[in-house]
Amino acid sequence: MSQMFTLEPTSVALIGASGEEKKLGHYILKNLLESGFKGKIFPVNPKHDELMGVPCFHSVTEIPGTVEMVVIVTPAATVPALAEECGKKKVKTIVVISAGFGETGTKEGHAAEEALKKTCEKYDMSMVGPNCLGVLRPKIGLNASFAATPSKAGDIALLSQSGAMAVALLDAAAPQHLHFSFVASIGNKTDLDEVSFLEVCEKDKETKVIGLYLESIKNGRTFVETAKRIGMKKPIVLIKAGVSARGAKAVSSHTGALAGSTAGLDAACEAAGIHRAGTTQEFLALLTLLRSSPPLLSRNIAIITNAGGPGVLATDASESASLSLAQLSDKTVATLKAALPPAASAANPVDVLGDALGDRYKVALTAVADDPEVDGIAVLLTPQVMTPCTEVARAIVAAKKTRSMLPITTSFMGGAQVEEARSILRQNGIASFETPEEAVRGLKLLLKPDDEQEEDDDATGDDRASAARQLLKGRTGLVSEEIAAELFALYDLPIPEQAVATSAKEAQQLAEKIGYPVIAKVSSPDILHKTDVGGIRTNLKTSDDVKKAYDDIVKACTKNVPGAAIRGVLLQQFLPIGNEFIVGGLSDPSFGPIVMAGLGGIYTELFKDTCFRLAPVGEKESYDMLMNLKSWKLLSGMRGKGALDIDALADVIRKVSRMLADCPRIVEIDLNPVLVGNTGVVVADTKVVLG
Repeated sequence: MSQMFTLEPTSVALIGASGEEKKLGHYILKNLLESGFKGKIFPVNPKHDELMGVPCFHSVTEIPGTVEMVVIVTPAATVPALAEECGKKKVKTIVVISAGFGETGTKEGHAAEEALKKTCEKYDMSMVGPNCLGVLRPKIGLNASFAATPSKAGDIALLSQSGAMAVALLDAAAPQHLHFSFVASIGNKTDLDEVSFLEVCEKDKETKVIGLYLESIKNGRTFVETAKRIGMKKPIVLIKAGVSARGAKAVSSHTGALAGSTAGLDAACEAAGIHRAGTTQEFLALLTLLRSSPPLLSRNIAIITNAGGPGVLATDASESASLSLAQLSDKTVATLKAALPPAASAANPVDVLGDALGDRYKVALTAVADDPEVDGIAVLLTPQVMTPCTEVARAIVAAKKTRSMLPITTSFMGGAQVEEARSILRQNGIASFETPEEAVRGLKLLLKPDDEQEEDDDATGDDRASAARQLLKGRTGLVSEEIAAELFALYDLPIPEQAVATSAKEAQQLAEKIGYPVIAKVSSPDILHKTDVGGIRTNLKTSDDVKKAYDDIVKACTKNVPGAAIRGVLLQQFLPIGNEFIVGGLSDPSFGPIVMAGLGGIYTELFKDTCFRLAPVGEKESYDMLMNLKSWKLLSGMRGKGALDIDALADVIRKVSRMLADCPRIVEIDLNPVLVGNTGVVVADTKVVLG
C-alpha cells in the first residue's frame, strides 16, 4: 500500500472537468464548488481556460503550488499517463473515477490497472479506485464524487466497493437521520482497499461507527485482524454481496456442501466481531443502533408488545440469540397489574393489548425500565385501528431520555401507518427494525463483548506441524487410508483399528486380526462417496461374510465407476451405532482454513445443523461452537439421558482446527461420523482431500 489517504485535503484538482452538463466531469466539478469546500479547487481540461467561473488549467503540472488530491475522470487509456504527471507534481492522493480497468476482464484493462499501481508505488502516492464514485468529507464540505445526495456532517463512515450502492445508501440514510463523517467508494481496490480505509477510520476522530458494503475481500485474515482491533472501539456493520466459488466447487465433502458460499464470511465476522446485516434496511438500522445505544450489560431483557404474535416471535428470537427474558420483580408485576387491564399480561413479555394507547406503553416502559433485573428492552407495535403510533413513539423517546444508559430497540411493524412514528424514533437515535426478531438481535449486538483473549495451547507444536506437512508432501487429491491414519495419529485423533486388503484372502486374515464384527469399504482415490456406488458393507461377523463383502464391493465399484483405481478394500473395526456428529474443515478462498462441527451421520445434509469458525480454535471456542448447535441439547442430555462426552468432542474440533492451520494444502476434510458416547469419542470415517 502507498502512503495513507489524505482525509482532509486543502486543495483538490479535477482532471476531466467539463462544462457539458451530461458529463461526469461537470457534475463532480459542480459538487466540489457547491458543497461548501473552503480549500482550493483546480479544474483541469486542456480545452478550457475557465469553467463555472473558476480558472481552468491545461494540465496538473501547470497548477501553481501544492495539490494534495487529484480526481481523475477521463477515458481509461489516458489515466496512467495522468497519474504519472500527478506523481511528478507530488500529489498525495489520486481518486480515479474512470472505469475500463481490471473490472472489464480484458488483458488491456488489467495491464492499465497494473501500470497505475506501479506509478503509485513509484511516487508513494495513494489511490482510491479506479472505477469508483469518489469520496466525501462532509465536515469540510468536500464532495469529490458524482453523488447527487449530499450529507450533513455526522459520525458514520461509509466504505462501499460499489459506487451505485454508496449513492443508494446515502439517499436512503437521509430520511433516517443518519449523517456521515466520511464516504469512500473504493472500486477496484488497486491500492487502497477495505483494510486501508478501516485504518483511516480508526484514526479519524469524527468516526464513531463504520458501515461496509463489500463484494470481495482481498486479504481475509488481515481484514479480520484489523476489523477485530478497530471494532472494539468503533463498531463495524457489514453488508456483503457476491459469493465465493467455494460453494459451487466444494462438492467432494459434506463440509464443502454445507459451507455453501457464506461459511467463511460468517466465521470471519464471528472472529472479528463484525455485525453483519442481511438487507440494506437492516444495515441502516444497525448503524442507528450502534452509533447511539449504550452496551447491554447482561443477557436479561424485557419485551413490551401490543400483540401476542410478535411477542412470541421476539421470545423465540431471544432464545436463539442466547438472551434471557428477565424475571420481573414482584413490585414491577404489581405496578403493571394495577395500571393495565385485567386481560393484559404483566409477565415478560408484557402484553399491553391491541387497544393500548400511549399511556399504557408509558406505564409499561417506566415499570419495566425501573426493574433492576432488566438491562435492555425491545418495544413492539402493530398498527391496529386505534393505535396512536406517533404517540407511542414519543413515549419511547421520553423514556429513553430519562434512561440514557438503558438499551431500547423497537419494531413498529407495518408500512405507511407506522412510517411517521419510525421517523420520530430514528430522529432521536432509537433503532427501528422491521421485525421483532431483528429488534431482539439488535439488543444481542449491544451485549458487552468478552474481551478475554483465549490462549492457543497448541501454537507451539512446530515439530508436529513439520511432520504433518512432510507426510503430505507431493500428494494430491483424496488421501489414502494409511496416510490419513498416520496424519490422525500425529494429532492424537481416535480412529478404530483398520487396514487395507488387496485380496479376499487378505481381507479374511485382517478381519481375524482386528476382531469381529468388521466393516468393509472400498479404497480408491477416485471414489469419494462410497455408499453411492455400493462401496460399503457393514457388521460383517464371519470370514465368509468378509469374503463375500470383498468380492461384492470390487464388483459393484468396477461396474459403477469404470476406470476407477481400486487399491483394495479397507477393513475396519465395526462400531455400534452411537450419537453421530461431524467435524470437518476446508480452505476458504478469502479467509483460509475454517473448521466445522455439526450433527453428523445420515442427518448431516438433511438438518444442516452446523457451526463454522476460523481455524485454529482454542478450547473455549470449540465449546462455543457446540453450544451454538441446535443439537446441543442432545450433547448436554435430554429426556432423562445423561450428557455425552462434550469435552472429548470439543477436543476433536480443536485438534482438527490445528491440523488445518498446520497443513494449508488440506482443502477439505470430513470426520463423519464422529461417534460420541457418555465417555469418549471415536472417528468412524474420514476423508482428507489435498490441493
